[in-house]
Amino acid sequence: MLFWFSWIVSLSCFAYIPEYSLITSRAADQHGHGTYLVEQDVTYKKDAENYTVKETWLVQSENNMRVTFEGRGPLKGLVQGTIIYDGGNKFFAEPEQGIRSQRLGDDWLEPLFHFRYSKYLRQRLVNLKVTPVETLKDRAPLNAEGDPQYTAPGFIRLSRVGGGIAWAIGLPPNMGARPTLWIEQDQFVVRKYRNAAQDVLKADDYFKYDDGFWFPRQRTYKTGAYTVTVQTLQVKSLGKSNPNDNRFSKASLTPARDAVRLPETEGLRDFYLRYR
Repeated sequence: MLFWFSWIVSLSCFAYIPEYSLITSRAADQHGHGTYLVEQDVTYKKDAENYTVKETWLVQSENNMRVTFEGRGPLKGLVQGTIIYDGGNKFFAEPEQGIRSQRLGDDWLEPLFHFRYSKYLRQRLVNLKVTPVETLKDRAPLNAEGDPQYTAPGFIRLSRVGGGIAWAIGLPPNMGARPTLWIEQDQFVVRKYRNAAQDVLKADDYFKYDDGFWFPRQRTYKTGAYTVTVQTLQVKSLGKSNPNDNRFSKASLTPARDAVRLPETEGLRDFYLRYR
């Protein structure tokens, strides 16, 4: 009898979908405080050869990031550069054209692992056409005077990622190929994103670093043409953020030192043009 009772309770917990605002707020809480250094290897395998680029990120928030990268192995000396991300724009240097800027598009997904405020995620998912614009407004609170009971919105459903339970945020599959984001139920971390073209980003093996920062030790970007893996090497808290930190300013870029040179390797070059 006790077994059946426990099974029913666990099943009911599994079936519960909380408020959307709660999911996004808890997810934002998992991204720590202050500035972080993140070192990682980006690898593309072609035939029997691995092409790897080492990246060193400085992250102050979802709106302020800096990455410096350099090729390893056969790409050593051929691939390098620094990119600064400021809000919706990125800044980089080219050898003969000086400092350039570009507007960040739908493939700019790095903030999904660094956002500190739920407002950012909610707006970003609207921009990506994952959720309707109505989700930017909080639902009116329930009370005991005739308000209807809470019902889960139609754009959230229970799903599984890597054997774990997750909330799939996005319109149901029977509505066609739509962008969807999966947030794990237990840790409130982003586990998967799939765009309308069915390109998939998966995040696995999360670890809790200093100051409450949960970050995946492995990510996989998969398109119809290629697969790129990102392996985390080190995550280090650098303490409280300094709003005047010049490293996040485009003024810190020097063409002679920071100019971007991308690999000729097709899959890896496409990855940097799209996702960086």
